[in-house]
Amino acid sequence: MTSLTCVASPEAAPFESVWLLATATAAPAMARRHVAEQLQNWNLKALISDVALIVSELVTNAITHGGGPVRHSLRLTPLPDRATSLRVEVVDSGRGWDGPAPRSPFADADQCHGRGLHLVDALAAEWGHEVLNDGHTVWADLAVPAAA
Repeated sequence: MTSLTCVASPEAAPFESVWLLATATAAPAMARRHVAEQLQNWNLKALISDVALIVSELVTNAITHGGGPVRHSLRLTPLPDRATSLRVEVVDSGRGWDGPAPRSPFADADQCHGRGLHLVDALAAEWGHEVLNDGHTVWADLAVPAAA
């Protein structure tokens, strides 16, 4: 698959979008475009930069360490205190990791890799992972600004 494909479900619309991605080098850029378009449609332009960076890092990790197919989604969830949370999820068919999510120190300045989850940690209110029977999910939650 070389393009994003929306997987529609009646109970999800209009507050959830799910896309399947090819496991190719273009997948992170495609995921960033989806994020920008969907958040613009939901009138959440203030979150585009942060969410695009998060999804890019998570999709890159999924392709590098997990394997395809890779699916990513955005879901808005109203919270009891009238706030809203935006969840970004990336699912791959890999094993993931055992135990808590890796929280290793930053990579050396000379290295090209090793900063992705630190960026996710810095931008998300909360993030984590779940090992599934047939894959692995990494998710990040962001607070939706009240004025968004």
